[in-house]
Amino acid sequence: MSEYVSYVPIGGLTDVERQVLAAYGTGFRLDLDGGRVRGPVLAAMLTGAYPLGEGAMPALRLDGARITGRFDLEGRTVDTVITMRGCVFERTPALRMARLVSLHLRGCTTPGLRARNLRVSSDLVLEDGFTCKGALDLTDATVDGSLRMIGAAVRNPGAGALLGARLRVSGSVQATSLRAEGEVRLRGAHIGGSVHLTGARLSQPDGVALEATGMLVEGNLLCDATARTHFDAAGVVQLSGARVGGDAVFSGATLHDGSAAESVLVLPHGKAADRIVLDADRLRVEGDVKLDAGFSARGSVALRGARIGGHLLLSGARLGDPAVVAGMSESFAAARPVEHVPVALLADGVEVGGDVEARGAWRNHDTDGDPHGALRAYGQVRLVDATIHGSASFSRTRLYGPAIDVFFADRLTVGGTLFLRWVRASGSVRLQNATIGSSVDCSGARLRKPRLRPDGSVKPSLDARVATIGKDLLCSRGFQAVGGVRVRLVEVGKMVSFDGARLGGRTHPRHPVTDKVLSAYGLTAHELVLTFPERLPPRGSVTLTRAKVVSVTDGPALWAAAGGVDVEDFAFEAIRAQPEVSVRTRLHWLRAVQPDFAPGPYEQLAAVYADGGEEELAQKVLLERQRRRYAELHLAGRIWGKLQHVTVGFGYRPWLAMLWLALFWLVGVFWFSFNVMERLDSDQNPVWNPPMLATDLLLPIIDLGQDNKWRMVGASQWVSGGLIAAGWILATTAATGATRVLKRS
Repeated sequence: MSEYVSYVPIGGLTDVERQVLAAYGTGFRLDLDGGRVRGPVLAAMLTGAYPLGEGAMPALRLDGARITGRFDLEGRTVDTVITMRGCVFERTPALRMARLVSLHLRGCTTPGLRARNLRVSSDLVLEDGFTCKGALDLTDATVDGSLRMIGAAVRNPGAGALLGARLRVSGSVQATSLRAEGEVRLRGAHIGGSVHLTGARLSQPDGVALEATGMLVEGNLLCDATARTHFDAAGVVQLSGARVGGDAVFSGATLHDGSAAESVLVLPHGKAADRIVLDADRLRVEGDVKLDAGFSARGSVALRGARIGGHLLLSGARLGDPAVVAGMSESFAAARPVEHVPVALLADGVEVGGDVEARGAWRNHDTDGDPHGALRAYGQVRLVDATIHGSASFSRTRLYGPAIDVFFADRLTVGGTLFLRWVRASGSVRLQNATIGSSVDCSGARLRKPRLRPDGSVKPSLDARVATIGKDLLCSRGFQAVGGVRVRLVEVGKMVSFDGARLGGRTHPRHPVTDKVLSAYGLTAHELVLTFPERLPPRGSVTLTRAKVVSVTDGPALWAAAGGVDVEDFAFEAIRAQPEVSVRTRLHWLRAVQPDFAPGPYEQLAAVYADGGEEELAQKVLLERQRRRYAELHLAGRIWGKLQHVTVGFGYRPWLAMLWLALFWLVGVFWFSFNVMERLDSDQNPVWNPPMLATDLLLPIIDLGQDNKWRMVGASQWVSGGLIAAGWILATTAATGATRVLKRS
C-alpha cells in the first residue's frame, strides 16, 4: 500500500514547476538541466489536478529533471503521453495498477520501479541508459505494445532485479545489451512477438539469472551475440516448460556459475555431480534450438523432455567444466570407478523434429566438418530415451569423460544416420537398445579410457547391445576402441564392418586393459567384415557365438586375436578372406583358436563349401573334423582314428580303400606265389592260382572258388586271415564312402 502523499496546491508551485506545468499544457519538450520537480506535483499534473486552460493539448515531455519526493500514480488513469529523458528519481516511482497511454523513461535513473499490474496502452520504453538501482517490478503488468529495454541497467544484487512474472506484452521484449545484477524473472510471461536479449549480461551467481519457467514467446527467443558482445549469464537460465513459437537462439552465448544440479542416477552405478547453467526441461520450441557458434556452458545444459520442432544445433559449443577431466583421468589410471559423474548435456527424453548437428562447419574437401568447430563436451552427454526424427551428426566432436560413459544414449531413436565419424572420446559410448533408422558410422573414431566397473575392470568402449540398425554399422578406417566393442544381440540390416579397426590395448602402461575386445554374441547382419590390421590384431578375445550373417570377410589378424575367437554356432552362408587363403590355412586358424574340439565350426564351414559347389574342400574340412574328434579320445580311440585316417580318410576318401585293397592283393599274390598250399579235399582238383586266391580272400561275400579249398598252415594261415579281415573292413568303408558321395549328389 502506498504511503500518503499530500496535494500541492497550484499556488505552492515553484518557478521550475510552473514552467513544467506550462510545457505540459502545450505538449512541448522541456529540458530542466538538473532542475528539481516534486513527484507529487507531477502526479497531480498528470491526473488533471491543475487547470490547463482552453485548447490545451497536454503531454509530459521532460528532460534532465531531478524528481524529488514520491511520484505516485498508483491505481490512476493517465490519458496523456509521458516521455522523460535523463531524469533522476530520488524515490521509487509507484505505478501499481496504473493505466497509462505510454511511458518512456529513456536514460532515466531510479532507485526502483513499483509497477505491478501496470497497464500501458502502447510501448513501455526503458532504454538508452535507463538505470534502475532496485527492483523493477512489472509483475502481472500488461503492455499493449513492446517492452523496450535496450541498453538498460537493472541492479538489485542477491534479489529480484527485473520482476516480470506473468507479464503480458503484445509486441516484443527488446532488451538487447541489457545489464542486470540480480534475477530477471519472466515466469509465466506471455510475449506476443520475440524476446531480444542479444548481448545482454545477467548476473546472479549461484542462483537464477533468468527465470522464465512457463514463459510463452510467440516469436523467437534470442539470447545470442552481437558483433561487439555476447549474451552472458552468471547463474542459471531457467526455461523449464517454456514455449517458443520460433527459434531459441543461444549462439555465442556464455553461461556460467550455475546452481548445484539435482541428483540424477547414472546407471548402473554412481550419480550426477554438476552445476546446471541452462535448465530447459520440458521446453517446447517450434523452430530450432541453437546452442552453437561458440556457445559456452560452464556446467550442465538440461533439455530433459524438451520438444524441438526443428533442429538442435551444437556445432562449436563448449559444454561442461574442463576442470573435471583431471580427476576422472586420475581415477582411470588408478582403476578406480567414478562415483560422481559430471554431466555436460542432460537431454533424456528430448524429441527433435529435425537433425542434431554437432559437427563443425562444412568444408569442400571434408564433409565431416572442421574439427575446431565441432562440439566439445567435458562430462557426460546424455540422450537416454531421446528421439531424433532426422539424423544426428557428432562427427569430429571431442568428448572428455575418462572412466565414465561419456556418450550415454540408451534407447535412443534416430530416424536417419548417427554419425560418430572421427570422434575423439575419453570414455565409453553407450547405445544399448538404441534404434537407428539408417546407419551408425563410427569410421575413424578413437575411443579411449573407457568406463570402469565397480571392481576396476574395463567396460566396452562402444556398447550397442540389443540395438537395431536399419542399414550399416561401420567401425572402420582406423576406428579404435581401447575397451573393445559389444554388439551383443544387435540386428543390422546390411553391413557390419571392422575393416582396419584396432580393438583392445591401452593408452598408457599403467592403464587397465580389457580381456574381451569384440562381443558379437547373437549378432545378425547381411555382411560381416573382420579385416583387422595384420600388425595390430585384436588384443583380446573375439566372440562370434550364435552370430548369424549371410557373408563373412576375414583375414589373418582376426585369427591371431590374443584371446582367441569363439565361433561356436556361428552361422554364415559364404566366407572369403582378404587376401584369399587356402582351406588348409582356414583349418589351421580353427585349430589355433579352438584348443578343445567342437564339431559345429567344421560342419558350418563344410556346409558353406558344399553349397558353393566346392565338394573337395568340404571333404577336407569334414576330414579334419574327424581327425580332431578322434585325437581327443583315449589311447584306443586315437589308434583307431589314426587307422581310419590313414586307410580310408574316415570314409571321406573311399578311393584310399581301393588303394589299400590293391596293396593287400599284391601282398597276397606275392606270398602265395612262393607258398603253395595243399588241397583240403583229395576228391576235388582246384587249380592253384595265387591272384584268384588273393582276390577271393579279400572280397567278402563273393566266391571265386579258391577260398576254403586249401589247407593254410604256418604263416600262410596268418596271411589269409589278415587278407579276409582287411577285405571286410576296407570294402565296408569304401561302400560307406560311396554312399556319402551319392547322398550329397
